[in-house]
Amino acid sequence: ILTPHFNHKKTIMSCNQTYLIEDFFAVGISYQNTDAATRGQFSISFKQYEAILELAPSYGVEEMFVLSTCNRTEIYGFAKNPSYLLELLHSQSSGDFELLSKMVYVKNGIDSISHLYHVACGLDSQILGDYEIVSQLKQAVNFSRDHQFMGSFLERLVSSVFKSSKKIKTYTALSS
Repeated sequence: ILTPHFNHKKTIMSCNQTYLIEDFFAVGISYQNTDAATRGQFSISFKQYEAILELAPSYGVEEMFVLSTCNRTEIYGFAKNPSYLLELLHSQSSGDFELLSKMVYVKNGIDSISHLYHVACGLDSQILGDYEIVSQLKQAVNFSRDHQFMGSFLERLVSSVFKSSKKIKTYTALSS
């Protein structure tokens, strides 16, 4: 879908929308930068996820999904500013915004896409090669799809991510 030679200024057509790849972000916290108690404050249930999706258009966010597990809470999506995604995440969490702002990582463009591949393939798991994340990611994507927040770019991206994850699980010994 995207190669390392991809021009980060290139536009992407998705569901009658035009985006710049630099407007695609991954915003979140994980086991790498927070402890379990802090992650718990920013965990998102499906009810909270639904509320985030209801608020998203008021932030100019029309394509996104939220991945919330015991080891991470991340929002992937298109936004003019990553702070919009951060504010959406905070709007439904019980944690302090100042704390979240200090702990959050923001990746954009190719870095956010690469991060998603690493997460789905078990390369960014607390236990290297852990594939439980794939089913959690599928749930997150399906929830977003059911609420019409998955455009053609995100659909193609996650399809590619899932295929890569399956190939890694099938053809390598990473999970063992």
